[in-house]
Amino acid sequence: MARFTKSVPLSERSLREVIRLGVVRSFLLIFLTIVIPTFSVASEGVLGVGEYKLDWELGAQVRLFAEGASYGQSRSDVSVRTQLEFYYQWNEGMDSIEFIPWFVVDQEDDERTHGDIQDLAWIHVGDDWELRTGIRKVFWGVTESVHLVDIINQSDLSRGLDGEDKLGQPMVNLSLVNDWGIIDFFILPGHRKRMFAGEDGRPRSTFVITKDHAKYESGDKGQRVDAAFRWQVSIDDWELALSHFSGTSKEPTIIGLNDKDELLTYYPVIDQTGLEAQYIGGEWIWKLESVFRSGQGDRYTAAVVGAEYTQIGVFDTDIDLGWIAEYSFDDRGFDAPNASERDVVVGTRWTLNDVASSQALFFVSVDSTTKEQLWTLEASRRFYADWFVTIDMFVFANTGDAPTVEESLDQFESGDGGTNRKLAAFTRDSYIQFEVVRYF
Repeated sequence: MARFTKSVPLSERSLREVIRLGVVRSFLLIFLTIVIPTFSVASEGVLGVGEYKLDWELGAQVRLFAEGASYGQSRSDVSVRTQLEFYYQWNEGMDSIEFIPWFVVDQEDDERTHGDIQDLAWIHVGDDWELRTGIRKVFWGVTESVHLVDIINQSDLSRGLDGEDKLGQPMVNLSLVNDWGIIDFFILPGHRKRMFAGEDGRPRSTFVITKDHAKYESGDKGQRVDAAFRWQVSIDDWELALSHFSGTSKEPTIIGLNDKDELLTYYPVIDQTGLEAQYIGGEWIWKLESVFRSGQGDRYTAAVVGAEYTQIGVFDTDIDLGWIAEYSFDDRGFDAPNASERDVVVGTRWTLNDVASSQALFFVSVDSTTKEQLWTLEASRRFYADWFVTIDMFVFANTGDAPTVEESLDQFESGDGGTNRKLAAFTRDSYIQFEVVRYF
């Protein structure tokens, strides 16, 4: 999240615009939830020289907030998401194409109503190498609370504050497999701007962060070609990875306000070296993620270290119970733009190991200096063969009072960072979220 977690009040809109947007969103919601489910598009079979598989899913999400908003937004929100997955392979499986587009329609937030292509790539497999060309999503990391090294794809914060939702990234990825490990080379043409919650979105900061008119350090602006590599290897009980990224930062720097009192963003060119380490010893897993970055202000180091202990078959059942503890560190301290610069995290993971794939992950994150707390819950379960239900909860505690727009403007114009309570803007934004997904 941005260092200045502040935004503007709802601006006055023309009645015509509000009605138009409401009608469009209502039509799309009705179309996605009533009309489309009458068709079943999932199928598989032979097509030309290869085989294909087509799956489709439709999800409805309800978000309920515990309190009224600090900046005039609604106390509830409904959205509908649809996603298509197409897979085609030929040449005895040596060549394949993956295509995964999705689209979200949100009742309240214009910025959250959007779509993206998560994957559209051709993959060719050789004897000891693999070439992946197109738009893809790649994940790096081993820790639970923060993924410092995960830098290939841009985050979509309009869909959630945790940064788990990503946008597809154009790339050419060559993967070489050897006895000494796997090394991946990436060519990354084009930069994607980070997405944030809009004026009616919730939770959001006091000032809306706009992606419009973003500035770039690179003369090629958003068309710069970036590069990265990652080497990973397994040695006995150790899993290690070393990575480096050189290019336009996925994390923007806030540089000022526009005439609408929206925060403007700037994307510098950075170099980031990352280290991942994981040691598995019996029921214990020890984890480390660390990055060293230059180009975005002063050089800095950040790290997350932790452990997870798993009790197998608790209470003489099939249930596995995991205990997680992590500590995050950023040597920029309060100048770090995120809220995890000195945090202690404890949590538990329940895995029922049943046919319904039932599981739950619960975390409490506490800032060791300000004592701000973030409580989170992620739970999911499959019902029957084609239904999947998830429950997510975010609770903000001991965050102080949310700053008013006037207070934030005074602090911003004076250059005063204000309170070190970076979660203060979300004080009244605790919520529980339910999502039901139907697979076709």
